[in-house]
Amino acid sequence: MDPYIIPGLVSGLIGGGIAALVIALSARKSCPRCSAPLPKFRLPANLRQALLGGWVCGSCGARVGRDGEVV
Repeated sequence: MDPYIIPGLVSGLIGGGIAALVIALSARKSCPRCSAPLPKFRLPANLRQALLGGWVCGSCGARVGRDGEVV
């Protein structure tokens, strides 16, 4: 067994946990068009959103980038 597997898994879990906490504790963004709150956790609608981030507003359908601006 490779001696680097366990430390790699532990550090990956710690890093993932820290990333999840940062996301969970960050302020929610709102849609710039209709001011509806955007979801904190999202499922990407397309490859662009998966790679660059962003949301699709549930109430008006606007595409919102990671910076909070309409795309």
